[in-house]
Amino acid sequence: MPSATGGLKELHDLHLRYADVEKQLETGPRQIRVREKVVEKKQAAIAAHKENLTALQKAADHKNLQFRTNEQHLAGLRAKLNQASSNKEFDIIKGQIEADTAANAVLEDEYLAALEKIDARRQEMAALESELKTAQSSVETARQDVAAEKPKLEAQLAELKAEIAAAEHCVPKEMREDYRRMVAAKGSECLAAVERYACTECYVEVSPQQKVELRSAKATKCRSCGRLLYMEIKE
Repeated sequence: MPSATGGLKELHDLHLRYADVEKQLETGPRQIRVREKVVEKKQAAIAAHKENLTALQKAADHKNLQFRTNEQHLAGLRAKLNQASSNKEFDIIKGQIEADTAANAVLEDEYLAALEKIDARRQEMAALESELKTAQSSVETARQDVAAEKPKLEAQLAELKAEIAAAEHCVPKEMREDYRRMVAAKGSECLAAVERYACTECYVEVSPQQKVELRSAKATKCRSCGRLLYMEIKE
């Protein structure tokens, strides 16, 4: 029959392995959620780009309408110029044509600049949509991987749980209540090894009597953190 020291170390190792598999089970859904958040951010960015693109297009259409309206007005002024009845009227109309032509040139430049900005935004939109597809594909891949691994990990947990139950016989009867309380409170950290006669979890030195017990491979409890202690046997 193994000593309490050897049995508690084996039991601790089983608890640590159980916690590691539990962590793997929890990690999968967290990874999916992280990737889902990336998708959500991409979707929000696309929605903002669409809104911005709509506003830019409206502004560009408005400038184009102004430009066309001004062109029609200029055409009317040119017709009036040919029908001017005096030099004064001719000069007035000519001045209006020159001023409106200059204003329309500025408007045309602004319209062309707006079109360039719209084109740049559309390219950004295409890039974002491509990134969104990649992010969505990543989420789907993660979901498939997690779904495939889940049964294996759950089977490992069931096996380890059975091994832990079988290994708990090494816990002295008088300590089992404390042990189970520590398992409920601290999980895999319910036990602790002793190094240089100190608990490796809370670093409190064991008492002289506990040193004797540990040398005799007997189980003892940390007087500070309450964990069951064992001394590793160095080969």
